[in-house]
Amino acid sequence: MKGGIDLRELKKEKMFCSICEEMHEVSLIEEEKETIIKGEKIKYKELYYKCQKYNDNNIFMTGDLWNLNLINSLDSYRNKKELLTSKEIKEIREKYGLSQSEMAFLLNLGEITITRYETKQIQDASVDNMIRELNDNPLFALKLLEKNKAKFKRYDEIEKSIKKVIDENIISFLNEQELIAKYVKFSNKSIENGNMVLDIDKLKNVVGYIAKKMNQVKKVVLMKLLWYIDALSYKNRDYSITGLVYTHMPYGALPIGHKEIIELASLKSNLFINENEYEEYKIKFNEKYKLKRLSNDEKKIIDEVLDKFKDYSSHEISDYMHEEKAYKETKDNEIIPFTFAKEINQI
Repeated sequence: MKGGIDLRELKKEKMFCSICEEMHEVSLIEEEKETIIKGEKIKYKELYYKCQKYNDNNIFMTGDLWNLNLINSLDSYRNKKELLTSKEIKEIREKYGLSQSEMAFLLNLGEITITRYETKQIQDASVDNMIRELNDNPLFALKLLEKNKAKFKRYDEIEKSIKKVIDENIISFLNEQELIAKYVKFSNKSIENGNMVLDIDKLKNVVGYIAKKMNQVKKVVLMKLLWYIDALSYKNRDYSITGLVYTHMPYGALPIGHKEIIELASLKSNLFINENEYEEYKIKFNEKYKLKRLSNDEKKIIDEVLDKFKDYSSHEISDYMHEEKAYKETKDNEIIPFTFAKEINQI
């Protein structure tokens, strides 16, 4: 499914071919194309049909394909600028049971604005942030509904839908708020957070990606993997991925808010007693969570770290961390600055 159009419906065995004006089988072809959007060179996937009866000038598009290709190109730009895609905007709207015009009213936008964002117009950063807030904070959605109550004919029905989302997500939401609170004093880019302010949504996807690829991961291992991922990112790009701040602890680097991290919506954590009679967590991916917002560069960094440490036990990865200059030259409970990331051991 792309841009709301089911490709299976496009791959019909026979259709009317506008090249030869006959009903016959056609091929659905996908190619990488380039275009310029807002002064930016963008690569995207373009789909078209190919008539098998002619060798020259044998490609054509239907209206559906033309719309889909437009959405693909706009979403490629959105991905490059880390904006919500048209599909993500639609998913957020549907989560609250809103029509396109109702979501526009909720955000105090023009009636057809959301319709445009889901089809042929790119939202600016301020609107994108507001839609993200709507997605992350159902209490914000309820507040907006009350504020714009006069605009809604289905007020009671929408209120019920939003309250259902609140009931289903309140624990996760409060957990995220507690994590955010712990990072208030790190709200500016610095050497402590790797020149990246904490991004909860990105963090959820990073830990979810790790848990999904490893099938199951212990807490100690997960925390070290996060440090190595952020450190490798900083070494290669001069900024981390998550914005986490790490401290020097007995088992190695440990991010501030580690208790809240393992309770994020992308994970399922189970407490158990290990062979040494200590409490330990086994962490798995939450299959109900939909991974997104990781770039190819980010996935490459994460995969490189996972390939290195995939078979390490909790003790082995801790011992490996203890040999890092970042650990040897910091003290207990001290924040580990990302200057040490430039000198991490070979990954």
